[in-house]
Amino acid sequence: MNSIKRAGFYLVRKKGKSLSLLLFLLVMATMMLTCISIQTAAKDAGANVRKALMGSFTVNAKTLEHGLEESCIEQILSIDGQSGNYNLRSYTQAVFFDKEGNPLTIRTEGAAAVPEGYEHAGKVAANSCSEKDTYFTEAGFSLTKGKAITPEDKNAVLLHEDFAERNGLTLGDTLFLGSVTEEDIKTEVTVQGLFTNTAEQDSLGRAPSYDLYENVVFTDISACSMLVYGETGYCQYGDFYVNDPEMLDSIIDKVKKIPGMEWQKCIVTKYDKDYQNAKSSLESLHNILLASMTVITGICFLILVLLLIFRMRNRVHEVGVLMAMGISKKSILIQQLLEVFAVATISLVLTFPASSLISGQTASSLLSQADTAEYEVVNLVGNTKQSNTQALSPQGTLLAEIQVSISAKDYLSVWAIGLTLCGAATSIALCPVLRMKPKNILSQMS
Repeated sequence: MNSIKRAGFYLVRKKGKSLSLLLFLLVMATMMLTCISIQTAAKDAGANVRKALMGSFTVNAKTLEHGLEESCIEQILSIDGQSGNYNLRSYTQAVFFDKEGNPLTIRTEGAAAVPEGYEHAGKVAANSCSEKDTYFTEAGFSLTKGKAITPEDKNAVLLHEDFAERNGLTLGDTLFLGSVTEEDIKTEVTVQGLFTNTAEQDSLGRAPSYDLYENVVFTDISACSMLVYGETGYCQYGDFYVNDPEMLDSIIDKVKKIPGMEWQKCIVTKYDKDYQNAKSSLESLHNILLASMTVITGICFLILVLLLIFRMRNRVHEVGVLMAMGISKKSILIQQLLEVFAVATISLVLTFPASSLISGQTASSLLSQADTAEYEVVNLVGNTKQSNTQALSPQGTLLAEIQVSISAKDYLSVWAIGLTLCGAATSIALCPVLRMKPKNILSQMS
């Protein structure tokens, strides 16, 4: 009788022992496949986070005599790894004049003070894309008429509805923005849009007149450059976005090597806090899974060895008889391996649906333990910070769940690991018996 038949007869004859081994191997394989599939899903989620939470860096060149030059901006944008999305910004104050040169009226009610020289002045916020300004994204400003300023617009301005009403201005009208310090510097702009504030100003009663919402105007980079530097082609700040936050440091290093800029006088700040916290949560989950996988594999292997050793104690006489009949030790080992592999194969087939049912719930539970990390959102313009004990997902929501699916690669990995453990445990359990001589085994049993 060959090894295959002997293994089959034993499994049929010892149904209870075969079933207990099957249940143990099923539990072991299910835990291993669950950990591996969640680990793969967490790795994929990390890659998605890197794509969605684009990092950015800001070049603050306000301290330079001519700020950030157009030629330097073009060189920055030519560096590989950037998304092509950027925003240029400048801020100053300006005196407002109508087209005849008469000063325009500003709001002074509710101001803490009206500084000398600022009786007809307000704040000028210049953006290559006005919709990205924090007044619109955070302070509650809303465009009511006209259109936002884009990089293609030149000498355009957005006015507050209150300011426009006070001075009888509407879309298409022209006015002048004049430097507060240099009387001969003026730039003509055309009203392109009107806006209003949907929320009350927090600093009302504490802000100077030129900082009141009604006295804020938005213009393009070119017009503001004339006010600040006396010529076009310059700005104070540049916000640049990269495709992969992991590349931020290397891109910033390349930026600082661009010639023609006094980089030692500039401040280059990177913004990847959201990504780092999301990454931290995923790395914590990865570490939990790695530790769980190691512990599960080690414990399961030891239990499997002990289980097979106990099984072999009841089969010592059988092994002795087989050896006395002239059946080789190799054939006996093959029989034992076939028995265990047959049971393991059934358990590995059943582990796929079992693991599919519990992987998602296990991932959510583990992630809830891993993602309780504080993150900080930093305003690119001011110093506003927001803290919370939540982890961000690529869409800015909680990483409340990870979509887990069992891939063929993960499933095959569990097959390889499972069968290897079964083979090693069977060999360890059978080795002491095979070292004995048939005569000694039979004499002991008698």
